[in-house]
Amino acid sequence: MRILTLVGVIFIFTLFFFTFGAVSEQHNFENLTIAKDEFLILEDDQIWLQGDIIIDGHLTIKDSNLNVNQTLDLTTSEIRINPGGELNLINTTVNTMEYSFGNESNETILSPYTLVSDAGNLSIYNSTIYYGMIWLVGGNSDITGLALDGFSMLNYGIFSEDTNLKLSGVSIRNYTLGMRSIGSNPDMESIFYYNCSTRMTQEWWVTFSALEESTNLPIVGFEVRQWDGERMVGSWNWAKQYEINNSGQIIDHQSRFTFYLNLGFGYVERSWEGYIDNNIAITENFNLNHTNVNFESGTIFVDGTLYVIGEKAPKFSEVNLSVSIVNPTDINFNNLNLDLLINAQSGYTRTSISLPSGDSETFNVTWTASKEGPLSLAVRSVIIDYSDNSTEDYIITLNRFIEVESGDSFTKSEGSWTALLAIFVLMSLCSYIIYTGMEDESEIIDSESSDKDVEGDEDLREIAIPQIDEEKEN
Repeated sequence: MRILTLVGVIFIFTLFFFTFGAVSEQHNFENLTIAKDEFLILEDDQIWLQGDIIIDGHLTIKDSNLNVNQTLDLTTSEIRINPGGELNLINTTVNTMEYSFGNESNETILSPYTLVSDAGNLSIYNSTIYYGMIWLVGGNSDITGLALDGFSMLNYGIFSEDTNLKLSGVSIRNYTLGMRSIGSNPDMESIFYYNCSTRMTQEWWVTFSALEESTNLPIVGFEVRQWDGERMVGSWNWAKQYEINNSGQIIDHQSRFTFYLNLGFGYVERSWEGYIDNNIAITENFNLNHTNVNFESGTIFVDGTLYVIGEKAPKFSEVNLSVSIVNPTDINFNNLNLDLLINAQSGYTRTSISLPSGDSETFNVTWTASKEGPLSLAVRSVIIDYSDNSTEDYIITLNRFIEVESGDSFTKSEGSWTALLAIFVLMSLCSYIIYTGMEDESEIIDSESSDKDVEGDEDLREIAIPQIDEEKEN
């Protein structure tokens, strides 16, 4: 009997001895790698990690403490589950320790870490994670009974992208954003948030496709831009359905996108607005057939007056050719040059314009009529310049005709007036000469008549004097 009692005591002591030894067992890893098809169970252990845990096989940590310190290369440590790998945390605490720089100031820091599942399988049950973040991309995750605390050092508590995620009894504390879900709707029950700037956001993928409507062929190169009012917030391809703010209020979001394509010579841009509650595919058709751009009409004005064919425009008058261009495409042209050609010769005038999509615009090309005679006016624009390759440029042209009067008409008129003036001067001169001649003749006549009178007087005196003498003698 005593022997049996002694054997029992020895057995119990042995059992306690091995149990105590198991609890006190400590593992130190710089890096821990679980190879594919490898199974490792760490139970009732103190685990110290100075690097990363890479899981391609199966790792179970149960009833243990895992301490994740800063890596030797001073990067963020990761517990990473690769595709097909599996990690089970059961009744386990994951934490980090203060790290000392070892300088004179004895400054210490805490180094956060990330638990990453890249299309792997994660199971967490009744565990605690301090100073860590859970990052899930694809795969399956089942989390029940977790206390997650970032101590305000990390942005996200849980980030889930396209993951089959189930959460129950989870407490998320001290993060900028407690939980962010993209592309899938997590199954959640009893989730508690404390001191999170935003508790949760639910977002969905937006897939955009562009087709050329005349050929139904895809168009590549579009950039998806997302807007908040008039402010562009990014060029990513997901949209927010709702967010839960720090007081628990659910705020629905309306999304606004523009789809932008840079063509160099122009651009294409279209807007889309709506509420998104699941992954969505948006397909838009575009008319990029630039050969549909053409001149619609053209009207000539001379000095502001409508020009009528058959009339002559005065030389040096202002000739204004008003042209309308129709652009039924979805291309917004940045800078089109309208060149005026006269008798097929360029270099007279140029006007630069911007041409919006789906519209008809009227522009003016002005020229001072420095040439004479019947003229051919043509407005030409190179819609697309293919000078860098063998493709011919696409050019549109509008032709009109005008006749500018000759400058000789003004010279002949001036000569006629000069001739008339010369005739007038000549006639005046002739009149003067005639008048002067008439005066000379009258003077001659008067002189002759005066001489005759004197001669008559002398004759009378000759006759009278002898008579007087005879009277005296008598």
